[in-house]
Amino acid sequence: MRIAHVLRRISFGDWGGTEQVVWNIAKAQREAGHEVRLFATTALWNSLKLLSLRGDSEVRSSGDFSSSLQDSKTPSCESKAGKIHGYFETVDGIEILRFKPIYPWWPMPRSLVDELDRKGGNPFVPGLGRALREWKPDVIHCHAMARIAELCLRAKEEVRRKKEEVRCVVSLHGGGANVPTAEAKSLKAPTRGRLPWGKMIDYALGWTRRIPEDFDGIVCVGEDEYEKYRAKHPHVMYLPNGVDCRLFERMTGESSDARRGSSPAACTSKTHVSLLCVARIDRQKNQMALVEWLGRNPAGSVRLVGPVTQPDYRAELERRAAELGVTDRLAFVGALKPGSPELISEYANADLFVLPSRHEPFGIVVLEAWAAGLPVVASDVGGLGRLCAAHPGAAVTFPADDSAALDAAVSAALENAQKIAGSGLSAAKEYDWPRLSARLVDFYSEICHNTKS
Repeated sequence: MRIAHVLRRISFGDWGGTEQVVWNIAKAQREAGHEVRLFATTALWNSLKLLSLRGDSEVRSSGDFSSSLQDSKTPSCESKAGKIHGYFETVDGIEILRFKPIYPWWPMPRSLVDELDRKGGNPFVPGLGRALREWKPDVIHCHAMARIAELCLRAKEEVRRKKEEVRCVVSLHGGGANVPTAEAKSLKAPTRGRLPWGKMIDYALGWTRRIPEDFDGIVCVGEDEYEKYRAKHPHVMYLPNGVDCRLFERMTGESSDARRGSSPAACTSKTHVSLLCVARIDRQKNQMALVEWLGRNPAGSVRLVGPVTQPDYRAELERRAAELGVTDRLAFVGALKPGSPELISEYANADLFVLPSRHEPFGIVVLEAWAAGLPVVASDVGGLGRLCAAHPGAAVTFPADDSAALDAAVSAALENAQKIAGSGLSAAKEYDWPRLSARLVDFYSEICHNTKS
């Protein structure tokens, strides 16, 4: 099966949950024998020079790339009408095409482009739809909404006009069914007061935006979305996020005992406790709760791993840490590539994993912490709370923004570290990527079979 995954961005230096899901699904599908290609924008990606993609020429990358970049010939993305301008590379055997996004607001200073690259921006992406059509996939799997989703639907319609079969599936990654009002407003704040000239183009093109209903299938990462759409659409599946258990197998055997000692009380008897949070630096993730925790716990330290999607929020965290006198015990590690030795090391050296999000459709990093043999503390919100509830004993949960409850949860997790970590290891195996990828391919096949005319 030829599968095109379409997402807003994929940058191995600035990583998010959606990118991690798509990358791991693509790798598992390729290992299962499918032909897979990723289509994205160039947001936050500056590794290679602009290339002109020609079906009859060899395209080679220039510059260094941290993820075992390989030279490759351009496959069947041929254009008889001319050039398709984009970026092309092969990473770990998976082909990636990127195209420059155009954000349709005025004025558009460079600083705003950078902010929208991180948080969304609903761009136009010239060249993406055409490249999709010319590659002729069996399945277009879209992992974005709005204009990118519209491009996927239009590509499907054009392919079908040529009497060729293609199915279009969309994944809902963002927890849109339960995003708090304040968070939703913050996403729109960067473009408030600017001229939305893109709406005129949308109107001229007749883009209806019946998304996700117009797709042939809907994949829901969160159970809230699944409940919302399963009565509205004939092909809806709930597919949780996953984890590559193989990455952590050696670590759990070698580091768990050393990290926690030989007795269940080893963590609580330590003079220093290290907390780890892996999440983008963003108000949604609520790292401020951990800064405040440092102020109440002089024997603790916190390491924050993840890209900065809201620079002003990082500044708030740093100011509050300075006010509390805990700056020397708070580390901003930055973004680490999923599966990298550096990320594995962060899990190996921590005593406890904490995710204090204000809302969360799932929580991939909790799966990683489980696979790493770490005891987990998580806020009881959305899909994150349901994930933990589905595996009793694998995590200690607390109400978001409740500092006393957070303190109690951390203490409970440390006191029962070995038992909680063992339950987490068992839970992680249910979410191994090859198992989830096989379910997704079955869903594609079901749609292709049931929607044939």
